[in-house]
Amino acid sequence: MIMAFLLIVVVDGTVVTTEDMLFKDIYRCNNFANAVERGETASERQPYKWQENISAYCVPKMIDENTSLFN
Repeated sequence: MIMAFLLIVVVDGTVVTTEDMLFKDIYRCNNFANAVERGETASERQPYKWQENISAYCVPKMIDENTSLFN
């Protein structure tokens, strides 16, 4: 077993995460969480305003070593 980080996305109070949204690195996972919350369309562009009713965060999860992960 290894530790990975699951990206949790909540839209209007409903969790829309799937179990395969796993990252090897907490910092990479947090990059995606921040981009989701901000509504970024490109890594170099800042949005006009934050998304409303959308939140995202990462939680640690123990998984099998052979599970596919995002880098």
